Amino acid sequence: MTPEGKVAVITDSGSSIRPGSPEAEEFGVTIVPLEVKLWENGMYVPYSDAEISSVDFYQRMRSSERLPQTSGSVLGRLTEAYQKLSTRAQSIISIHITSKHSVAWQTAVLAKDLIQEKAPETGPIEVIDSKQVSLATWFPAQLAAELSIKGVALQQIKEEVLEAIAKTQLYVTLQTFDNLIKGGRADEIVKAVFATMLSIYPVLGLADGKLKDFAKARTAQKARGQMIQMVGDAGKLVRLAVVHTNAIAVAEKVKGALGKIYQGNIPIYEAGPALAVHAGEGAIGIAFQKA
Repeated sequence: MTPEGKVAVITDSGSSIRPGSPEAEEFGVTIVPLEVKLWENGMYVPYSDAEISSVDFYQRMRSSERLPQTSGSVLGRLTEAYQKLSTRAQSIISIHITSKHSVAWQTAVLAKDLIQEKAPETGPIEVIDSKQVSLATWFPAQLAAELSIKGVALQQIKEEVLEAIAKTQLYVTLQTFDNLIKGGRADEIVKAVFATMLSIYPVLGLADGKLKDFAKARTAQKARGQMIQMVGDAGKLVRLAVVHTNAIAVAEKVKGALGKIYQGNIPIYEAGPALAVHAGEGAIGIAFQKA
């Protein structure tokens, strides 16, 4: 837990880390759950993505008449989190998934303004746009927590987090583009529509917070191989992890291949509903931070 007086760290579940997870508990990071809306009885019903298991989510997404929706607008949850943490920490750093494809960051800024207007004595709150998603957002949040535990001040934590963000990347290969297109997240890569018709699978990622394709291959397996090679070509790494959407067997194979180019620990994570809505089942991602 964050000791009294230290900098409190917050991120959202778009980081692929859920509230109450071992990682969140170990580093004392507050995880604000995003919202997933499931189609039920002719209407969308909202759920916190911490309330629904991955197994239940995938089963319901497969059988649903309509694709689930997500919302990063969690003003009440963020405001409550800021209020609670401000009573035991002198300052807060709040790190969120890319503002180009989610409103989580904008909502955090609004929550900060509301808190500080209501209680001007509240300590400083820094809201950071990771310009990434999934574990590429978790990495800087974990770094912030590690620095806080060491007693580092807010301004230095912010500076080191921003440096880490510039060195952090996530590459992803999808098994299908259906969810990405239906969910409206493919506007920056319209060619993906034609890629599925031509059996071309891109390696996707974010550049300055926007989704783009970094490479292409003729099969999903070759795209994963290309993605692994790109990670190997990135240079010296200090953090590396694999993330997937209900594809643990493939994730294990990717981890094995990565073990040939990186000697450190390579954990595997399940992406969670907030990202699986857009990526669909079978997606594999590699998050890494360069030295």
